[in-house]
Amino acid sequence: RTPLIASQTLGNLSNTQLWLKVEAFQRTGSFKSRGALNAVLQLTDQQKKAGIVTLSAGNHGQGIAFAARQVGTRATIFVPKTAVPTKVEAMRNYGADVRFVPNMESVLPFIAEFQQETGAFFVSPYDDPHVIAGQGIVGLEILEDLPEVETIVVPAGGGGLLAGILVAIKSQRPDIRVVGVEPYGANVVRRSLDAGHAVAADIIDTIADGLGAPRAGDLSQAIIAHYVDDVVLVTDEQIASALWSILERTKILVEPAGAAACAALNANLVGARSGRPAVAILSGGNIDSSKLKSILP
Repeated sequence: RTPLIASQTLGNLSNTQLWLKVEAFQRTGSFKSRGALNAVLQLTDQQKKAGIVTLSAGNHGQGIAFAARQVGTRATIFVPKTAVPTKVEAMRNYGADVRFVPNMESVLPFIAEFQQETGAFFVSPYDDPHVIAGQGIVGLEILEDLPEVETIVVPAGGGGLLAGILVAIKSQRPDIRVVGVEPYGANVVRRSLDAGHAVAADIIDTIADGLGAPRAGDLSQAIIAHYVDDVVLVTDEQIASALWSILERTKILVEPAGAAACAALNANLVGARSGRPAVAILSGGNIDSSKLKSILP
């Protein structure tokens, strides 16, 4: 269970009573281990024997590698060649077989070929129902710790975390405003909402590698379309500024994806009521020193 921490200084920037849900303190450094473990615990003996495969920019891969080790199955993870080295090292340290592909936009055919060759079971980072349910626990913890919350702001890559939180929150408190946040350079969820169906990424270009999904999920996108109040877009500059504010004011180090919710709040994009309780999800903290140096002023 991760803490919910109040920050008056960051709240002043967004003109809210701001609380931070610090998933950067989660096992493997992000919320991803929640859904990964829930999904892997549902595997049949035959699926465990065949092993599992997934795609990841790093955080889901770490979660899957950690979860696979817990149940004694093999995990193969396809990552873009630009993946953060510390995330790749962590996946391997948990025992995963890491395989590189040119970029995240082209990863799905590689996985399909691997499945044909091995029979491995695919665990989607954001479109598996058990993954979505596991991520939704974040929403339940917020409701228990801060029942008076009015707005929850959630970073969105493929949309698994957003979908899970939406189910958890809206099934109990439909009055709470839930807003997703994407970078302009990786916005498949927003584009899918506008198109009326799940779409694939054309180009992924953002410092928030954890939000760079190759396409929106069919299940996650259907949930988002049904429940979400809005999905807004932020620039890399806004993300970098928010990351620095979080580090400077709270001493919590997050990766760019983990700063996206605060970036949207600081830019007054989410429709939060002035002076009222809001929660920003700090979704992960897995950032290496070189990227950190390039982001900080």
